Amino acid sequence: MPVRALVVDPSAPAAVRLAEVPDPVPGPGQVLVAVSHASLNYGDLNDARSGRVPVGAVLGSDAAGVVVEAAADGTGPAVGTRVVALTSGAFAERVAIDGGALAEVPEGLDLAEAAALPVAGVAALRSLRAAGLGPDKRVLVTGASGGVGRFAVQLAARAGAHVIASVGSAARGEGLTRLGADEVLVGLDGLRAPRRRGRRQRRRPPAGRRVEPARPPGAACRASAGRPGSPRSSRRTRPSARPSR
Repeated sequence: MPVRALVVDPSAPAAVRLAEVPDPVPGPGQVLVAVSHASLNYGDLNDARSGRVPVGAVLGSDAAGVVVEAAADGTGPAVGTRVVALTSGAFAERVAIDGGALAEVPEGLDLAEAAALPVAGVAALRSLRAAGLGPDKRVLVTGASGGVGRFAVQLAARAGAHVIASVGSAARGEGLTRLGADEVLVGLDGLRAPRRRGRRQRRRPPAGRRVEPARPPGAACRASAGRPGSPRSSRRTRPSARPSR
C-alpha cells in the first residue's frame, strides 16, 4: 500500500511536493515507524534545491512516531514504543529506520516536541563536546536564538558553564535567560575577555613588529658560539694562564 510523503520536485514551489511512494520494507535491524510528527530544517530545503537528494526521493531527517513493526532480528524497540529518529527520508507516513538511529521518547514528552530534537539537538551537543564543555568553561553561543543555538544554551547551562548568548537583535534574545544564558548580547557588543587567575597577561607586540621569544640567560651566547661568522666562532680562545708554583 503506498504512503504519502514529501518528495523532491524541481518544478514545484520550493522544489517539494506531496506524493505517494511505495510502503517501505524494513531490512535487517530496522523497525517500521508510523510517523506522526516531523521537523523541517533549512537544510532539507537546500537538499531539494541543490540536487543533493535525487528527484522523486523522500526528504527529511527528523521524525517522531510509534513503532508498528519490530526488527526481524529481535533488536531495537518493541511494537508500540514511542520513538524519535534521525534518518533520511523522514517526511513520510511510514519509515523504515535502523535501530541505532532512533531513541525511545520518555513519558511526559510530546512527540511534536521530540521531533524537533534530532538535527538541531545533536548538532549542538557535538559542537559543545568538541569544544571541551565543562563547569569551568565560558561558552559563547552565536546565533543563540536559532534551533541549534537554543539547544546549545540549555546544554551548556546544564553542564555548569558560564553561557554568553549572542543574537541579532534584542527582540531575538527574549527567553534566553530562562533557558540558562548568563549574558545575552546583541552581536558581540559588550563581550569581555575572560580573566586569567594567577597568570599575567602577555602584552601584544605592536603591529608589524616581530618579537623573538625570550631565551634563558646565556642562551644567546650558546646559540652564536657555533655559527660561522659569529664573534665567538671567529675569535680564538686564549689558554688561561696557570699560576707558577
